[in-house]
Amino acid sequence: SSGINAEYGGGNIFDAASIGLKAALHSTTMPNVTVAGEGIEMELEISDDPYHVWRLNTALCPICVTLYQVGQSFAVDVTEEEEECSTGHIHVGILSSGDVSAMEKSGAGNMDPEALLEMIDTAVKIGEEIHKQLDEHLIAEGQSATL
Repeated sequence: SSGINAEYGGGNIFDAASIGLKAALHSTTMPNVTVAGEGIEMELEISDDPYHVWRLNTALCPICVTLYQVGQSFAVDVTEEEEECSTGHIHVGILSSGDVSAMEKSGAGNMDPEALLEMIDTAVKIGEEIHKQLDEHLIAEGQSATL
């Protein structure tokens, strides 16, 4: 269990789901598998030792940050009422390195290119901070689970 509890009361479900996904993948363990034998006699040997496992690498698991265009400004983590006032939004996938892995624009109307660049820059800052805090939490949780 990730130890992170989420209650949907606004904000974007994709953003919340991406955080939950990274936490779930971080705590996923896979049994070690080896190949024994040669040629046609090869067999997979799966360890049944619960401590003989490896964890998935979540370094390339993006966090989604959604920004909503409201008039000439933009907002993050909006309520349902604020979302209704928006003319469009962008979902930005941010890696822990700060690189943008994906982006999608939805909604009516156009976005000013300079405003779009500012929105992406803001998404990167927010995404990096979410990654940092989530990684710290997951590492601390993993250390307490082994005590």
